Amino acid sequence: MKDFSLQKEMAGITIEQALAEQEKLRARILKKKEVVNNYRLTNLTYFFKLYSWQKTFLELIRTHNITIAPAPNKIGKTAVGVNTVISWALGYEPWNEVKKSDAGAVRVGPRHYKPSSLGIKPPVKIRISGADWKYHLGQTVVPEIKKWAPMGAYETKKNEQGVEYYWTWKNGSTFEMLTYTQEFDISESWTGHAWWADEPPPKPMFGSMSRGIFLNNGKVFMTMTPLKEAWVLDDLVLSGRKDIAVIDGLTILDNEDLYNDEVSKLAGLGLSDADIAVYFDLLLYEDKEKEVFVLDKGKRAKMFLMEHCADDTRISELKLLRFVSDIEPQVAPSRLGGKFKSLIGRVLPPFDKNKHIVKPFIVPCDWPVIAMVDFHLNKPQAISFHAVNKQGVKFIIKEIWEHLSPEETADAIIRAKTRNAWRLESAYIDPLSKGDTAYMRNRMGNSLEDSFSIIERRLSEHDITLIVASKDKESGIRNILKELSGHAGIPTYYIFDICERHIFEVMRWVYDDDGKPEKTGSDHFCENWYRATLADLEYEELRPKKIHFEESRSTYAWLGA
Repeated sequence: MKDFSLQKEMAGITIEQALAEQEKLRARILKKKEVVNNYRLTNLTYFFKLYSWQKTFLELIRTHNITIAPAPNKIGKTAVGVNTVISWALGYEPWNEVKKSDAGAVRVGPRHYKPSSLGIKPPVKIRISGADWKYHLGQTVVPEIKKWAPMGAYETKKNEQGVEYYWTWKNGSTFEMLTYTQEFDISESWTGHAWWADEPPPKPMFGSMSRGIFLNNGKVFMTMTPLKEAWVLDDLVLSGRKDIAVIDGLTILDNEDLYNDEVSKLAGLGLSDADIAVYFDLLLYEDKEKEVFVLDKGKRAKMFLMEHCADDTRISELKLLRFVSDIEPQVAPSRLGGKFKSLIGRVLPPFDKNKHIVKPFIVPCDWPVIAMVDFHLNKPQAISFHAVNKQGVKFIIKEIWEHLSPEETADAIIRAKTRNAWRLESAYIDPLSKGDTAYMRNRMGNSLEDSFSIIERRLSEHDITLIVASKDKESGIRNILKELSGHAGIPTYYIFDICERHIFEVMRWVYDDDGKPEKTGSDHFCENWYRATLADLEYEELRPKKIHFEESRSTYAWLGA
């Protein structure tokens, strides 16, 4: 092999000169990396890498007027909120480069980006609200905006508290910040295009702010750990409004960076994939099936690790375990699973409005349909209709929630059958309807049939058989859970979106302190649902009706055949 120095001499370059050139090249590379790093740090929004839940959140914002993310701590709520309002101010999503031919592509220099989820071209007026100036807005939201926003793209003004509360972008868009302690009348006359509420606002503020936004076809989104402002649950999350989207089912594990870091460390401790899954269940849940979150601050999870790890000294490196150990049990559902306090322990946790609710369609005349009646003496009657297709997939297709007499209850079922040409041959009713004559006598002052008999006789005239429904609630709930999960993650039970009372009740149906489904007065259609799963609703081929030949012969004879 030829000597290196000889090669250099032959090329007319000394070793010293070659080393000097090498050092210059290294310096140029370092300088280029420094320029790239500086650009990245001062334009971080262009490099925003979304978690899976954040992508879903932005898709919901794009198609709804109001979007709500009741979410646990530490999964990137503020980051996605900040980048969303930055994209609204700019008019495009800086992290989402697209082709020039893509619909609505926004050109920025030589590149093209997806238009913002707001759907309004700049300049736009945006408000951002938080709990207080000093800690929430001043120490969390403002630093996060400055971290992600392109440097030099805006100017700011400070208020008396020293917080940069007003931001003017070069394209004319503005951010204005306000707190939940300010007078609400400052929102009454305001008109703008968008509002980001970081943590839930007081109800009066929502009313005044949203009116000023929707006049401009604007949007509202909320990111929150649901510990306060319970009105958000009833008025928005569970309202059934079509213009409101809610991202549900999030846990702290949806922080993909935190989750992957924890998995890597657990694997390093020698745990198998199956062991890691058990560990996470112990870490987050007291009872995963009933969605009861951890009560022991992670003690069972830590004991599991100590029993399965050869080197338990490294357990203290696990970030999620440390986080859980500092959370009080009463707030664990909200901080770990984004659950509203009043919805802790849902009976049907797999129910997902984005998955199990479908648009209505005309039910084919050969699909079997059953009517379910949760009968009441002094409340509205809860009547629901369930259909099944040839593949065994079931649908809740209609609901009635009205004050009806027994006769009117029967008529409502008959009208639903005849108007829709449904194959409705059976109806199931709460056992309470039998033997209620004492109540009827007290009310009417005379002897009357019980409600079951009245409804049964009327339905029979239209070939509908009335049956007493089963009260095996435990089996019925198991059936619903199985159908909601379905096969390979595809559900086998759906609800038409016109059945708003069903959705209202399912989202509120929770276990009581004794581990039983609560009787809250908001479970009537849930009662119907579990009983429907016990009613043998299955598809059967239609069979031709039998012909009475003797009658047919006499008819033909009369016609002179």
